[in-house]
Amino acid sequence: MNPLISVVIPCFNDGAYLPETISKLAFQTNQLFEIIIVNDGSTDNNTLKVLEQLAKQTNITVLHKENGRMSSARNYGVKQAKGKFIAALDADDYFDPSFFSKALTIMELEPTTAVVTSYIKYFGNKTGNSKPRGGNAFNFLFSNQCPACAMVRKEVWDQVGGYDESMKLGYEDWEFYIRITKLHLEVHVIPEYLLCYRQTEKSTLKNHTHPNRASIIKYILEKHKDWYVACLTSLIDDKQVIYTESRIAYGTIWKLLKNRLTKKYK
Repeated sequence: MNPLISVVIPCFNDGAYLPETISKLAFQTNQLFEIIIVNDGSTDNNTLKVLEQLAKQTNITVLHKENGRMSSARNYGVKQAKGKFIAALDADDYFDPSFFSKALTIMELEPTTAVVTSYIKYFGNKTGNSKPRGGNAFNFLFSNQCPACAMVRKEVWDQVGGYDESMKLGYEDWEFYIRITKLHLEVHVIPEYLLCYRQTEKSTLKNHTHPNRASIIKYILEKHKDWYVACLTSLIDDKQVIYTESRIAYGTIWKLLKNRLTKKYK
């Protein structure tokens, strides 16, 4: 029987955390899944030994490829996936045991929902929590409202072409969800802390995304320029955005938007 869910886990030198992540999956209340680990060119000997041992387990497939960073690794794993749903998971994070069951129930009840995730609990070098909003395309205009760790309909993943592999510095998940919600599909966030997100010194967000935020934002804006303008037009026409001053030209609105997103002005 084909698995209902394919858990796709990119791994680059994460051997210290990967066994714990895999062991947590054994507690999921829905066990109709396969595990696909994508070794994205790891150079750490311990990681390679861990992967060798995990590959001996019957429900785990370990794929090896040259390093191409997160987008490339996720897409590589999804191409081999047999499940109807993709559970994207990082090598050092884990879901609450109830997540798969709850996410599948939502997918059944909500045909326009393409992605399901949850509130996030941080652990490791940083503790705390966050509450992404999910929702429709408008919620993704100015910021990402869904973590990369989420359940996605595979047919939708394939439809949008997966992650943009040219995005190697971060926010690739944000851009991915923009393309999904542009199809008039939605992201459902379960209002429970079901994703445990580890914070480490090798964080992509800290080391690559934040230092390069302006250039990444510029790339997203240029790639989706027509969509941004259409959304702003809709917001203005529907009077959801009210300007108290005189009419503002769209060129000016575009400039204000870029300045806001790149944090040139607060």
